[in-house]
Amino acid sequence: MAALPLRAQTNRKPAPKPAPRPAPSAPQSGPSLLETVLPTTFSGGPFAVGNQVLNLGMGVGSSGSYGADQVGGNPSISPALNLSYERGLFVIGPGVLGAGVLGGYQSATRDLGSGGKLKYNDFLLALRGAFHYPVLPELDAYAGLSVGLRYTKAAYEGSAPAPEAGSNARLTPGIFVGGRYFLLENLGVFTELGYDQTYLKIGFTGRF
Repeated sequence: MAALPLRAQTNRKPAPKPAPRPAPSAPQSGPSLLETVLPTTFSGGPFAVGNQVLNLGMGVGSSGSYGADQVGGNPSISPALNLSYERGLFVIGPGVLGAGVLGGYQSATRDLGSGGKLKYNDFLLALRGAFHYPVLPELDAYAGLSVGLRYTKAAYEGSAPAPEAGSNARLTPGIFVGGRYFLLENLGVFTELGYDQTYLKIGFTGRF
């Protein structure tokens, strides 16, 4: 009886299992409107931790009476000169807290109408603290509080009998808002509105 031909045996690999489909990922949302409008870091801001700034300016207006309560009338008040220093201390939210000092000088003259004048010299030395917010890379907006010692000295000039003059020192609180705009990398201009020695300050600012 003839042998039956043997079928060739083939090594067949099992069909690969279909890979599992990845689970659909949650849609990625872009930054919120608040994150787009407000910066979330101050690392590249115009006033950072460790920055030191000097403001040299002129102030107009005055919170001093310069004898109005004793002799009445309106004095002639000169613009004030002011110099302030500030250093960035630490980050608070999107901004930086800074602290420093301010010194100011202002003079005034009161004509008494009898050939005499009262001349006033007014000095202010104050500690200040402010919160700074980076509106733009070149624009630093800030607001703060101050407390200082204000010393006013009055002197009489004239031939008529002298009214009561003298000097006084008093504790002076202050509040202010302002902005610095850097025209160059470390040099710019500033302006402040507030209440301490004067109501308005303008001038130059330097950062180092």
